[in-house]
Amino acid sequence: MQVAPQSDLAAMQDIITPDPIGLWPLAYGYYLLALLLLLVVCGLVIYLKRRRKHLAAKREALKLLSQLEPSDPQLPHSVNALLKRSAMSYLPREQVASLQGAAWYDWLKKQVPGIDPNLAALLEKRFQSAELSADEASQLLAGAQAWLQQALPLKQSKEAPCSR
Repeated sequence: MQVAPQSDLAAMQDIITPDPIGLWPLAYGYYLLALLLLLVVCGLVIYLKRRRKHLAAKREALKLLSQLEPSDPQLPHSVNALLKRSAMSYLPREQVASLQGAAWYDWLKKQVPGIDPNLAALLEKRFQSAELSADEASQLLAGAQAWLQQALPLKQSKEAPCSR
């Protein structure tokens, strides 16, 4: 007796496929990647906050410089005081406060070697009774702005300050 092939096929069941793989729970590598990404973002935020705080004195000095009037008779004195206060924001007071005259101008030039050579001469005019001309005032403000932008923030040097 022959068995009909149809009956064997009818007795078979369909193939049962597994459930599709879901996104949850994640593999351990994804958790590590998320943790690493979180640490990088936190580190970047901390770095940017510290940098902003560190550059606050520079921003404030540039803001104060922009508020100075070129027609002010005390402009050279105000610019000199602003440069000195800005330098003392980044360096110890003992290293900068005692600098006067040629030692101060040499120190300014040392911080930014390519600075306008007339800056020292214009700052020296704070001891003269004659007011600055409009051209000298704009040159002084431009030189001071260039010095502030290029020199700040200052790196603390290990050498002793030169005083004369």
